Amino acid sequence: MMKSYKFRLEPNKEQRVTLKATLDTRRHLYNNALASRKLQAELYRLPMTRQWITVGNQIKALPLQKETNEYLPLVHSQVLQDALRRVNKSFKNFFRHLKNHEKPGYPRFKSYNRYNSFTYPQTGFKIVGKKLELSHIGNINIKIHRSLTGKIKTCTIKRDIDIWYASFSVEINDSLPEKTVIKSAVGINPLAALSNKDKKSPPKFLLQSEHKLAKEQRKLSRKQNGSHNRDKRRVIVARVHRRIRQQRMDFHHKLSRELVAQYNFIAFEDLKIKNMLRNHHLAKSISDVSWNMLQSFTAYKAEWAGKVVTFVNPKNTSQECSSCGKIVKKILNIKIHNCPYCGLILDRHVNAATNILHRGMKKVGLGYTDLMPVRGLAQVPPMTQEAHEFSRG
Repeated sequence: MMKSYKFRLEPNKEQRVTLKATLDTRRHLYNNALASRKLQAELYRLPMTRQWITVGNQIKALPLQKETNEYLPLVHSQVLQDALRRVNKSFKNFFRHLKNHEKPGYPRFKSYNRYNSFTYPQTGFKIVGKKLELSHIGNINIKIHRSLTGKIKTCTIKRDIDIWYASFSVEINDSLPEKTVIKSAVGINPLAALSNKDKKSPPKFLLQSEHKLAKEQRKLSRKQNGSHNRDKRRVIVARVHRRIRQQRMDFHHKLSRELVAQYNFIAFEDLKIKNMLRNHHLAKSISDVSWNMLQSFTAYKAEWAGKVVTFVNPKNTSQECSSCGKIVKKILNIKIHNCPYCGLILDRHVNAATNILHRGMKKVGLGYTDLMPVRGLAQVPPMTQEAHEFSRG
C-alpha cells in the first residue's frame, strides 16, 4: 500500500535560489521535449518521416544535451529524466482522452507560474535528523511533524507561491485491513446536514474572503504589466487564494476523519461536478463547497481503516420518498418533504440522504437489518436501525 506524507521545508536564501533554478532548468527541458514532440507530430504526416520520438530516445539524448547546456549538469540526472517522463505522461493522457471520444486540450508549454514541482523518483534524497539532503541542492531544514513509516519511494519538492514543501511517497508493507462488520451507516449529499439537525455544511470560504480578494485584485489591476510592484501584488493575491484553499482542505480533512471514525459504511451521491458547473448561477457556490475533495479524502481514509465507501446514482434522491418510494416533485425552495401517498413528513435533505443510504446499501448487497443499532442517534423512518444521514444544507 502506498501512502504520502507532506512536510514544510525551510530553505535559506541561497537554497531558495538553487531550488528556483532547478525548477527553471526542468521547465526548459520539459518545454524543449514538448516542442520536439510537437514538431515530430507535424513531420509524422509525411510518409518518409514516420518514426515516433519516445521517452527512451529523449532520455538517451540527455548526456549530449549536458555537453551543450551548462545548466543541465547542475541538476540530478533522475530529476531531469522525470521531467521527460512527465511530457510522455501528458501525451499518454491526451491520447487516452481522444480514444474515449473526449475533447482534451493538447499538451501545453509551461510558464514560470505553471511549473512548480520536481521529483526525485528513486535516489538523490535522504532524511537525516531534521534535515533533508537533496543531491545538487544541499541540506534543507524540514519540519517533520509526524513519523514516516515504511519505505520511501519518491520525493517531490513543490513550491506554493513562497513556501516550499517535500512530499514523500511511502510504501507500507502492511496489507489493507479487512472490511469491518457494518454496524453503523451514513448517507451523505453535498452540503452535509445531519438528520439530528447538527449542521456539517462546509463554510463558504470563498464568499467569506471575497471582499478581501476583490480589494487585492483591484490593487493588482492598477499595477503596470512587467513591473516589480505588480509581481509583489500578484503574490499577495495568490496568498489569499492559498488561504481559501487551505481552509477548505482543513475542513474536509476533519470532516472525513470524523465520518470514517464514526461509521463503517458511507454512501455518497456520484455527482457530475463538471456538468453542474455549467450552471453559471450556481458554479461559484458549487466550487466553494469542493464536494469532490470530501469524497476523495473520505474514500482513502476509509480504505486505510477497512471501512466501506460507495457512490450511488443521484437521480431523484430529493424527489423520491424514502418511505414509500413514490416521486414527490418539489422545487429548490421547498425544504420539507411531505408525501401525499404515505404521509411521511421529513426535512427534504434528510429524506435525500436516507435515499442515498438506501441505494448504497442495495448496491453492495446489504439489507437494512444488516446494520446494528447505533446508540444515541435519531431513528429515521422507514429504517429499522438508527443511523445518521447527511444532505444538502
